[in-house]
Amino acid sequence: MLQENLFYILLSSMKHIVIASFAVLSTASCTNIPHFNRPPPPTGIRYDPNVFVAGIATMSDAELARQKELANAGDKRAAFNVYGHYRSALNDQTKAMEWLLMAAELGHAPAQYNLGQIYLHDGDKQRAIYWTRRAKDSGYPNAQATLESLETQ
Repeated sequence: MLQENLFYILLSSMKHIVIASFAVLSTASCTNIPHFNRPPPPTGIRYDPNVFVAGIATMSDAELARQKELANAGDKRAAFNVYGHYRSALNDQTKAMEWLLMAAELGHAPAQYNLGQIYLHDGDKQRAIYWTRRAKDSGYPNAQATLESLETQ
């Protein structure tokens, strides 16, 4: 009996020690986290830290020009970046569609899927099927189910 009581007392005090240790470690581990200043990848967006449009970080004119240059050279991710900029930051849907189409034609799977969704919303089922099939062939995860749904309608 005495042995069991000692065990429970020891276990109880260890629990408090463990909890206190975690508290100390969690606050200590949040300070002085090493940060390495690395350049963004070649097609990564370099947002202008001082420019926001309706709370959306936006690209500077120089960065937009760089992304367009990359896209025109065949970079599908850069074309999708430009699409996102025109769609969100500048709210220019006409230019956004041009860049989305370019990204989709270059083989960007999310662009292909988005284009299929846009055509589906606009009522153009044939184009929706075409772009959704291209997205499926490019490996976009939701495209198969969407394509099956479109083909059975």
